[in-house]
Amino acid sequence: MITVSVYRTKEEISGFIVEGHSGYAEEGLDIVCASVSILSYTVLNSINLVAGIEPEDISYEVDEDIGLMSVRTLKNNDKTDVIYRSFVVGIELLLADYSQYITLKFEEV
Repeated sequence: MITVSVYRTKEEISGFIVEGHSGYAEEGLDIVCASVSILSYTVLNSINLVAGIEPEDISYEVDEDIGLMSVRTLKNNDKTDVIYRSFVVGIELLLADYSQYITLKFEEV
């Protein structure tokens, strides 16, 4: 199962961690895992390329072997908020059809 934990304060989302493998299908054919991965990588790249957050203000870790991606921003702006919220919408849409393979939780920081 993939666990998605979103870090937020009352004002904003500041990051997330994705852990695990969905188990939906074998490696290379797992559409659930691929969907979560593309959403996660899009956030990571958009924070810099769209929101203009400098790399030194982005903390991230990726370990594809264990199914881990962690992203935290040290500085946020209106664009990072939209990017993170779009990520949550994407995960919620996946949950509508694949809730047995993904969990979503929010952690106050």
